[in-house]
Amino acid sequence: MRRAMLRISGRLAGLLVFCCGAVTADAATPPAGAPRLQVNGETVVGAPSPTPGIDAYLGLPFAEPPVGGLRWRAPVDFVGRGVTRTATAFAPACMQSMRILDWYRGMAERFGAERSVFPDLAISEDCLYLNVWVPRQRGQGPLPVMVFFHGGSNRSGWSYEPNYHGHRLAAEGAVVVTIAYRLGVFGFFSHPQLAGERGAQANFGLWDQLAALRWLQRHIAAFGGDPDRITLFGESAGGGDIAALMLSPAARGLMHRAIIQSGGDFGWPGIRTLEAEQQRGLELARAFDAERPPDIEALRRIDATRLLEVGERVFSKHYHAPVVDGVVVTGQLREQLAAGDWPVQQLLIGTNANEYYSADQRGAGAAAIDAAVAAAEVLKTAEVRAALRSTPDAADAIDRLATADSMLCPAQQLASEVAGGGRPVWMYLFSRVREGAAAAELRAYHGAELPYVFGTHDAWLPTSADDERLTREMMQAWVRFAATGSPDPSGAPHVRGAEPQWWPYGSAALRRVLRFDATSELVPSPEPVLCRMYRERTVR
Repeated sequence: MRRAMLRISGRLAGLLVFCCGAVTADAATPPAGAPRLQVNGETVVGAPSPTPGIDAYLGLPFAEPPVGGLRWRAPVDFVGRGVTRTATAFAPACMQSMRILDWYRGMAERFGAERSVFPDLAISEDCLYLNVWVPRQRGQGPLPVMVFFHGGSNRSGWSYEPNYHGHRLAAEGAVVVTIAYRLGVFGFFSHPQLAGERGAQANFGLWDQLAALRWLQRHIAAFGGDPDRITLFGESAGGGDIAALMLSPAARGLMHRAIIQSGGDFGWPGIRTLEAEQQRGLELARAFDAERPPDIEALRRIDATRLLEVGERVFSKHYHAPVVDGVVVTGQLREQLAAGDWPVQQLLIGTNANEYYSADQRGAGAAAIDAAVAAAEVLKTAEVRAALRSTPDAADAIDRLATADSMLCPAQQLASEVAGGGRPVWMYLFSRVREGAAAAELRAYHGAELPYVFGTHDAWLPTSADDERLTREMMQAWVRFAATGSPDPSGAPHVRGAEPQWWPYGSAALRRVLRFDATSELVPSPEPVLCRMYRERTVR
């Protein structure tokens, strides 16, 4: 099942990529009327966004470049230089291969667009920047803050794919932030020689996320944001990272609410140990020289492009996920949940109906379904295979299995545990399929909800009046949750006498999810049989 996740992750960092230029402090005279703020001891100059009334501040550094001696160390907080900083272009993305870019170019072709709609992507090891979209009119008080963590299996993806541009979401009444974090062997790595260093020994990507949140605590008020209403929202691996932080004592005071969209690798079957991650560091070193493997200092001196090339080759089948480091991730998932004193106050979590559907598997025989069951991480029993017999087509059966095993059932289980710990939880199911033959081949695929959440439908995607209505509904629900702690449009429980339209996820009798579609409605939790089997095999 890990191999399946790696294969499909190309769909999941978002729906588009975008080329960028580096952002540097600039003493030149900014254009007249350009928006500007005093932030971190600097004058930051932004630009109006495509949405009237929303300003964008792009490529703001939140940590010093993690290069040279700072590679595989905790990020060092960025200190302002006392200059005027032009923040009108995105900074380079973090080091990664171009495999997702290639996949997206193929995606565009499927919908009849040219591959050139996906420009080349600039990457750099100097990549710890964030982007902020701000309503110009701020009303009577500070606005809720929504911080997006991109997906991509923690080995690819970037903070400014066009579907992640926050100007339309910000227009609903929030300050929207997207952040970068180290990926692959740059961000999810350890080595035995790191054990003697102070601070981070692993999970460097998570440490970057925490550094961005610290920056926001100090400076988001300058943008009109409320540092006491920070909502993290993320998709795929970004959602999985949020699941790690929302239970972590390291994030206490830095975040308050969480939205997890098709999150991956919550850790129910087990979270990898620090010792296992250190062994991967030795494996990487041997890939450079089997006879005399370089030590950690020599590895820090290796050119970033060469390090990326070797890391991608050596760990091509590895899913980069948080490990138990004792600081950010304090123990196995059951141990973290038992602690109960979590930073998260409210949770909104959901999945898409067809996270793993592939039309290429239509008409395959029973052997393909048997192979999928054998490859599953948890749902790999004869009882599971029997439950799939009601779905004879291999494409549908494999999608059911993979979606349940990797995302749906883990999400339901996390929702139940968090609700049992006294935190309000809401669940959704995204099942909207766009019009047209190309969309029908993809169904409600992994990442399909992203342009609805951000209001950023690509010109080459078929977008009907139903899609526009659903976009407004989802954007308003996400911002409502960030503002009040509840996505329910009735306002309950904040409005006396209001009847909830979207019930919190609770006991078995109240396990209802809001299905987002052309007509949205409350429905029972999907896949009760498979998710019961999942729970029985992971609850110990």
